[in-house]
Amino acid sequence: MAERAHLETGLAFLLTAGLLYLTQRALHRNLQLALHRLARDPDAAIVLYWALLFPGVLLHELSHWIAALLLGIRRYRFVFWPRRMGGRIRLGAVQLEEGDPFRMSLIGAAPLLTGIGVIALMGGAEPSTPSSGLALWASAAQALQGLLQREGGGALLYLLFTVGNAMWPSPSDRAAWPAVGIAGGALLGLLLLAGPSSLLPALAEVTVHLLSRLTPLFALLLAVDLPILILLLALNWLLSR
Repeated sequence: MAERAHLETGLAFLLTAGLLYLTQRALHRNLQLALHRLARDPDAAIVLYWALLFPGVLLHELSHWIAALLLGIRRYRFVFWPRRMGGRIRLGAVQLEEGDPFRMSLIGAAPLLTGIGVIALMGGAEPSTPSSGLALWASAAQALQGLLQREGGGALLYLLFTVGNAMWPSPSDRAAWPAVGIAGGALLGLLLLAGPSSLLPALAEVTVHLLSRLTPLFALLLAVDLPILILLLALNWLLSR
């Protein structure tokens, strides 16, 4: 029974994370398209896009800056203005001296960790929150309703939207992750081979517990993003007419 529960938790996480990824990609694409059509000027559309995501972008870059400060990496410049870079839009950047892969990977992951923490504080999942099945989505809808019923619910919803859509590490943030992942995987393999037989079940329990706490948070973000995506699709359809 425990193995089946663990499998359901893992599948629920993969499904929720995958849906969130696809939804947010479509949302950003349609948001940029709508702003471009409304502003009728590419540069103005980029500034509007940056302004709409301002709180999340600010938290993202501050997370890099604070993590670099705590880890002893020198900070050169804090760039907080949108800029087109080829086919991508850079909403902000922190220029740092190059450090070892471990510290740079932590700095790159800082916005994601901070964003998850903020989302958990705003509309977070209790330990009893379901992490799979239909109860997961009912719980996410209930959490969203509770957020809107709080004082300043509209502002909290906007903050949740901007943080949830700006917390993901960029390609440059993830540059050091492969090296750290390979080293960490090799170390974990050695520990599993040389360590006690109870190590693998313990790691599985920790992983499942982590996924069970992340899945409701991602479901809450989906409950926020999906209606906005539907509105953007309808708006772009009207603007295209």
